[in-house]
Amino acid sequence: MSLNYLLWALFGPSAWFVWLTLFSAAFLFIGAARAARATIVLLALWVVLFAILPTGNWLMDRLEAAYPRPAAMPDRIDAVAVLAGAEKLHVSALSGSLEFGPHGERVSEALALARTYPHAKIWTVGGVAFGGSRDVDWTADYWRRAGLEKGRIGKIAGTLDTCTNAQGIARALPGQRVLLVTSGFHMPRAMACMKAAGVDAIAYPVDRQAGDPGISLAFMDNVERADLALHEYAGLAWYRLTGRL
Repeated sequence: MSLNYLLWALFGPSAWFVWLTLFSAAFLFIGAARAARATIVLLALWVVLFAILPTGNWLMDRLEAAYPRPAAMPDRIDAVAVLAGAEKLHVSALSGSLEFGPHGERVSEALALARTYPHAKIWTVGGVAFGGSRDVDWTADYWRRAGLEKGRIGKIAGTLDTCTNAQGIARALPGQRVLLVTSGFHMPRAMACMKAAGVDAIAYPVDRQAGDPGISLAFMDNVERADLALHEYAGLAWYRLTGRL
């Protein structure tokens, strides 16, 4: 896990429940009643905002609406670029074959696109490693076992975040028209990085996350969706603040 994802796991919205609970208990233990009441109120607000209300769905829907799937597929593309993030690396290392995480449509949809564009090369873009094997290696192996010819599979490795993904694509595929495959919620950040890198990219979002806009009792799903969406907004803001976009 890269540092930014580790920090988000520790301090992002999903972790606030744990921290607020711990702080409430600590304040009660030392007799700081006012501080304890304040953190309990914050905890209740967190539950309402992230676990009960469809906040995550609202945020996710806005991200996914930014780049809908093309109404008509382009007649010509030169390459299909699939951003990594669908792979469960530690489990894959244990099983010896690719195990999908929650965004597996990135990898599986590429096989359908390979049939749609039989002359296009299919690239997996990433480079995160676990146990000596990289995400791009697992994905390339999966595509080979699914019947995609070895010569049609390309790997762009050593690109550990979205903007370095785009820079790697720009170096490997200069001047080519690229169909970009990633999760819909991730597409705004990915396309912004592609434009900054000068890549002629067409968005092809997969892995829809936004669902029923009403109140849901699937509390953990609500929290996870909000956390995922806020991570994308934070990533966009960080890239802009640091001059990468």
